[in-house]
Amino acid sequence: MTEAPGRVKPCAHPDCVLHFYDTTKSGTRRWCSMAGCGNRAKAARHYERTKTRR
Repeated sequence: MTEAPGRVKPCAHPDCVLHFYDTTKSGTRRWCSMAGCGNRAKAARHYERTKTRR
């Protein structure tokens, strides 16, 4: 990780304390795990959108 220290990033989920090494080509990964933190964030956004439509 000494060759690209900017690739070590904190997870974008506010309750997550993990950091990860971004291996994506573009360097735009946001979540430590898409199955965990990413899914929770996307589900929360979806819930907020659909809640206001009712």
